[in-house]
Amino acid sequence: MRSHLLLTILSVLLFSSSCRKSKASQCNEPELDCKGILCFVHINYFEFKLVDKVSGEDLIFNLNPRYTINDINLFADAARTRPISLTADIPNKKIQTISSTTEMYLEIKGATIYKLTGVFKLQNCCTNRIKSLKIDNISVCVCCSDIINIPVN
Repeated sequence: MRSHLLLTILSVLLFSSSCRKSKASQCNEPELDCKGILCFVHINYFEFKLVDKVSGEDLIFNLNPRYTINDINLFADAARTRPISLTADIPNKKIQTISSTTEMYLEIKGATIYKLTGVFKLQNCCTNRIKSLKIDNISVCVCCSDIINIPVN
């Protein structure tokens, strides 16, 4: 009887912890039926701010910026031969692109390189947005907000 009770308790604990893990890893994503929809352009949104790794201070859109938008480049390949177009949205204090990829390379002032690895979530049939992001294989966010703070040196 005791072993049966112990086995039942262990089963419940195992089941409940596995449910918690799966819920935590799921982000709100619409359930879409995209059959028959032809996308002339497929958009992959990535909106971000560069922030100081220690203080969290915005490094581009504050009163005394360390960098300008011209100091920032994003590439779709490690050799940095395929640039990704960036736009500075000054009123909303963010950098954005609509052509991000799963693997990107962020270059700051032509010297510091960060490898960005993103997982996308479907926003609508023709649009994705970064759902989770790693920098140099370290997780920055899971179920990321629309504007992602990227901590840099």
